[in-house]
Amino acid sequence: MIIQFLLSHPLVIGLVTLILMLSDYFLSLAQEKERKQHYSKHYESYPVNTIEGNPALRESISNLRILNPRHLTASLIISAAVPVLILFIPDIFQEIFLGYIWGLYLIVCSQHFSNLIGYRVSRKGLHGKLWLHQRTGYLIQSGRYFSMTLFLLILSILSESQIIAGVTCAALISSLRLYVRKMKISPIGKGDFPADKINNVSQIS
Repeated sequence: MIIQFLLSHPLVIGLVTLILMLSDYFLSLAQEKERKQHYSKHYESYPVNTIEGNPALRESISNLRILNPRHLTASLIISAAVPVLILFIPDIFQEIFLGYIWGLYLIVCSQHFSNLIGYRVSRKGLHGKLWLHQRTGYLIQSGRYFSMTLFLLILSILSESQIIAGVTCAALISSLRLYVRKMKISPIGKGDFPADKINNVSQIS
């Protein structure tokens, strides 16, 4: 079985973990580049205009930096730590743990792909502009991850797969993390609307 092969080859686990973490970053860059070049006329978030949910990476993504030293260092450390940790985890929990770690990045990478494809196909046939409050954006994404959690939960029960159970936990944690993160954003006021967008709205209308 593939899972048993992976669990018996820690170096492969570390390499895959590193690839997933770097893929998350580079897909964010590709998404931001597409947004800047084409999709920015249709979409803008406020009070901060960004597509990056992680504040620690926001500046690097916004400036399209190929490498973020802190992210690269963290990626190397985590990718080295995961296979080591598996060696000390009881056999019954190893697949769940691996599914959880990889699930965190597989889920976010799949969302990056979805957004990137959406941005690219929206070069034609899309009109108008959307201003999205960051709190609303976090809640929308949290809801998507929670829906994915329910799907994965049913799948893990029907398949009796421990690794899918781990991915289910990752989806739930991802949903909760975004729900908590939205609390750090300024509340949406009554009659909320970005003051500097009023003129633009009248033009679009």
